[in-house]
Amino acid sequence: MKLVYFYRPKMKGVHSIETVFGQIKDGMPCDVDYEDYVCTSKWMRYHSFIKASKFQGDINHITGDIHTISLFLDKKKTIVTVHDVGRYERDLKGIKKWLFKLVWLTFPLKRASYITTISEFTKNKLIEICKIPETKIRVIPNPAPEDFKFSYKEFNQKSPVVMQIGSGNNKNIYRLIEAVKDTDFRLLLIRKPDEAIKNLLTSYKIKYEWYTDLSRSDVYECYKKCDILFFASEYEGFGVPILEANIIGRPVITSNLSAMPDVAHDAALLINPFSTEEIKEGLLKIKHDADLRDRLVQNGLANVSRFSKHHISNQYYSLYNEILKNINA
Repeated sequence: MKLVYFYRPKMKGVHSIETVFGQIKDGMPCDVDYEDYVCTSKWMRYHSFIKASKFQGDINHITGDIHTISLFLDKKKTIVTVHDVGRYERDLKGIKKWLFKLVWLTFPLKRASYITTISEFTKNKLIEICKIPETKIRVIPNPAPEDFKFSYKEFNQKSPVVMQIGSGNNKNIYRLIEAVKDTDFRLLLIRKPDEAIKNLLTSYKIKYEWYTDLSRSDVYECYKKCDILFFASEYEGFGVPILEANIIGRPVITSNLSAMPDVAHDAALLINPFSTEEIKEGLLKIKHDADLRDRLVQNGLANVSRFSKHHISNQYYSLYNEILKNINA
């Protein structure tokens, strides 16, 4: 079986899709041969979409973001993985939203043999938005990262470090800032530069560290430095940072909506992300309740076993073989 993975353009400091499918490849049986096709950036990506037709395999797997490339591939042997539809639902309006749906969802997904999503939440959104038959969609979650390991840290009772990762407007940074205002919590932020947020932190006299464009090893070091991961987004298609914090052994605060409760299971404190008061209460609970912290850490170490790369890879392998069987029928 020759399998071609089609990737979005490489972006500095952004590793999520590439890391996920790197692990999936590692977990595949030995009878699979791989080739990676990486699109070029910005407007040149459309030129690389056209070229893609010459690089097809027995199975073409579009790994995310560049859904439109399916228009140039053989439908019978093409899979598209949809991670979330947050940009369509939250960021766009009017004619832009209509056009985006056509070129990123409706037409590309019709040109796929199967669609995989990383959560039931995203699957249900595709059924709702695009009226895609449920039989065409398979839910296969992301694997837990293997490049991070458990790292014990004594909890900083005096001034806990709260880590927040990600720059999207769904990441809930402003409510987090309001929640830690006038407290002794410190923030560790991994996100794009933003002077407005920095000015707000300064005006509130909140102590913080800010990092941008980090390597995976640098991100790992940040996790090791923190006491709590705050990942209470307003919207997520999955939530890999939850699993990353579970692996390293840090208590997690996440949201009680979209895909996050399914990913976290019993390994995070669930809160309403739209309530600053609940965010603050959650942080204080973890700060003052050692038993709660220990329980979340232990549950987290157990939680990641549900997302082993071999379990996830076997689900994809079964789907690939099902497509080959359909082609040869």
